[in-house]
Amino acid sequence: MFERRRFKCVVVLMLGAFISGVVFLGYFCPDWVCSSNPTSRSFVDGSELLPSDFQSAAKFQRQDLKKEFFFDVEGDDVLVFLHIQKTGGTTFGRHLVKNTDLSHPCVCYKDRKRCDCENSKQHIWLFSRYSTGWACGLHADWTELHDCVPKALNDREGESRNRRYLYFTILREPIQRYISEWKHVQRGSTWLTAKLMCNGRQATLDEVPFCFQGSDWTGVTLDDFMACQHNLAHNRQTRMLANLSLIGCYNQSVVSNRAVREQMMLESAKENLRDIAFFGLTEFQAESRYLFERTFRLRFTTDFVQYSETHASKVDVAPEQQERLSQLNHLDAELYTFAKQLFFARLEFARSSSGRSEHFMKYEQDLKIAGVDHSQPSTEYEDSEEAYDGEVDAADQEEAEQKDRIARAEKTRRRRTQWT
Repeated sequence: MFERRRFKCVVVLMLGAFISGVVFLGYFCPDWVCSSNPTSRSFVDGSELLPSDFQSAAKFQRQDLKKEFFFDVEGDDVLVFLHIQKTGGTTFGRHLVKNTDLSHPCVCYKDRKRCDCENSKQHIWLFSRYSTGWACGLHADWTELHDCVPKALNDREGESRNRRYLYFTILREPIQRYISEWKHVQRGSTWLTAKLMCNGRQATLDEVPFCFQGSDWTGVTLDDFMACQHNLAHNRQTRMLANLSLIGCYNQSVVSNRAVREQMMLESAKENLRDIAFFGLTEFQAESRYLFERTFRLRFTTDFVQYSETHASKVDVAPEQQERLSQLNHLDAELYTFAKQLFFARLEFARSSSGRSEHFMKYEQDLKIAGVDHSQPSTEYEDSEEAYDGEVDAADQEEAEQKDRIARAEKTRRRRTQWT
């Protein structure tokens, strides 16, 4: 009798434990762990947050989404900005040097373009246009930065030391970015002084000829801008995010098949985008700010403004020109689709309980106490004729005064001719 009662007690306890376990898993276990679908155990799908014109979203591994770095301004961390032209990077860069809440923020001066972004040990914590200047060349790309940044910082600080480099960038819808670059060049600005370094040397003029004679391309039409096959504006975002060493840099004879070379460059850009600590999207300012703050556990002291119009959006483009624009930027279009999927998947993951660490939940609670709530980023648009690329134009024009354009252009031509 006693044995039967004990057996019943054991059965009841086991049954209770089983039911409790089912309830616990059903309510508390995250889908990416407990889903009955085998493909969802290691992957998170960001499709629910994507616009309806996307047929499907890419699947991403958890390591692609869980980006938490707890940026330590007093440690060995360095934020490295891969600044792609005409993506609103100038505005973002200004936020970094003027509007970050840090124990040692950047110190800016009225009559200087650059700010001092150093911690208490005089170690540089921000590598960007407005802190270190174009230390690795004008708008240095992924290939140039990874080869140059450590040495450049060692030279600046006068010592060689281990650092943790946290790369980040901003991407923009490719056609709008391209038109913005054309308008920028049409007004007389250029990026002639870009080094185009790869594997220890600059691209030669045979590899990347200039599209124009003289100091600039003022007044160029959109058709002429598109017609130059050597124009680095074509698929710029893909090229600047790829490891160009994989395709022989700018020497097209290394991978002579164009389709193969382009696919290799695109896959490299996607892989680097997966690995990069953070990237934002020009079209999603509030969400980009939120994700940046969550990624590095620091916050901005001012809001990011989303404009409904830019100079590029007001340009009338004929149907045949639109088709040509799409052809010239087909790699960027695919990269941007991938980036948008990854961006919203990271955003979804950051907001989910499975992606929020104890540290971040405490961080968000501190922000709420301080009156800052970014748990639901705003997507409001502000109707204004001024735009991010307008601010970029003003900043770039400061560095491209007419009086020294010719001298700098000739100096660049002579330097690149030496490599031929």
